[in-house]
Amino acid sequence: MIANTLAHYKILEKIGSGGMGDVYLAEDTKLGRKVALKVLPPELAESEERRARFKREAKALAALDHPNIVQVFSVEEAEGVHFITMQLVKGKTLAELIPKKGLPLDKFFEIAIPLVEAVAAAHQTEITHRDLKPDNVMMGDDGRIRVLDFGLAKPAGGFAVESEGPTAAKTNEGAIVGTVNYMSPEQAQGQPVDTRSDIFSLGIIFYEMIAGRRPFGGDNPASVLSSIIKDDPQSLAKLATELPRDLVKIVRRCLVKDPTRRFQIAVDLRNELDELEGELSSGELQDVSVRARRVPSQKPLLVIVLMLVAGVGGYFMSSRRDSRSRGSRIRFSSRAEPA
Repeated sequence: MIANTLAHYKILEKIGSGGMGDVYLAEDTKLGRKVALKVLPPELAESEERRARFKREAKALAALDHPNIVQVFSVEEAEGVHFITMQLVKGKTLAELIPKKGLPLDKFFEIAIPLVEAVAAAHQTEITHRDLKPDNVMMGDDGRIRVLDFGLAKPAGGFAVESEGPTAAKTNEGAIVGTVNYMSPEQAQGQPVDTRSDIFSLGIIFYEMIAGRRPFGGDNPASVLSSIIKDDPQSLAKLATELPRDLVKIVRRCLVKDPTRRFQIAVDLRNELDELEGELSSGELQDVSVRARRVPSQKPLLVIVLMLVAGVGGYFMSSRRDSRSRGSRIRFSSRAEPA
């Protein structure tokens, strides 16, 4: 636990942890406002490399002026403690909002579209988040979606730096940075990543938002990483039969193993979601559910078949009655009259 005060900030309580430090609720006594104060732990502050990454988060966030990304106020040092002051967002994380059976479709779009807009804004400034997950997405009490924690962000031309934070996983070959359950295949293998890695992570988040569970699982981090690298997730078409088939395609494209076959930029992903949501809201799309596509109705065909059977059966029954009637008249008329 840090001291009760840092410079002119009064520390009130710890409210969370991220890949590069703990987050505290604090009061800015000069301006009389509440802020979120992210502190670099002392053991990490001793490393010049980690201090540089901590400052990089502040610079990355400060460069992003977007309503769906948490705002950075300052990066400071006091009494040997390095910290960032940020906008305080009150609300719930996406992890807290996703029910076991997944979100309703309208709620999915309400969250997914601004989430992708925030990621697209970061990508347009050549910043890859590298740690997108439901815990780093918050819906504020004002209803606005905000992306948090750019502690593992990688600017263009940057390089992966090993982290000892809770979001890092290690392999024999070196270190991979991010949260295991939401990594891309290239990230899971410790390979260089770009913005398309974030798109894969978004695909995992979307899948969980819809199905209520993640697409890749395992008993331990190693088995989860193996699943991400090798396995194809169960189709959402089998888990949510009323889901629009275009949405199934969108999520599936996000989760392609080969980065060159995913959405190449987040703006395109946002546009696809926005267009689909608009078509669904306006009623322009009909017969869009997976169930309608997989199991077409058999009723019209059945009615036609029954009508044909009934018609043919009626014809033969009518023919038999006519034949019997003609036979009876012939036999009666051919009898000889008595002399």
